[in-house]
Amino acid sequence: MVSRFSQGDELQKARHDWLGTLVRVPANEVIEASNAFDFNVVILKGPEVGLLMTNGRIHSTGRPFHLGEVSLTKCVLRDDQGLLGYGHIIGRNKQQAKAIALFDLALQRNDSAHAALIRLDAWKEEIAEIDAMESEVVEETRVDFFTMVRGES
Repeated sequence: MVSRFSQGDELQKARHDWLGTLVRVPANEVIEASNAFDFNVVILKGPEVGLLMTNGRIHSTGRPFHLGEVSLTKCVLRDDQGLLGYGHIIGRNKQQAKAIALFDLALQRNDSAHAALIRLDAWKEEIAEIDAMESEVVEETRVDFFTMVRGES
């Protein structure tokens, strides 16, 4: 098993970062981009749809409660180097889950990671721009509450 990352925290942090980005990329873009990968994979767990229980909380200190269930699609792949790629998304798009698993594999590999990293960086920039625009809209409607202190002079 050959990876450009040392096993441990560095790999875990990097994967957390790129998987967090990939789930926010539009499905058609990530599926189309994953078609460029030319390495062999074995499907360990084909794309399948299931349910994920979600919990909620009243305020930040309230007790958790069962909010409901959402559809979750997951896929697990293995490449010829023995690396595992995981794809999990909220929703029912099997192709998107498989594409994310392919990107997860590609980003762990030495041979095809360069092109995948360039594409991932472009998506990160687009997501950051969208987040900034949404923050501006929210900031425009911000209400600052203040408390008047009574009885002090």
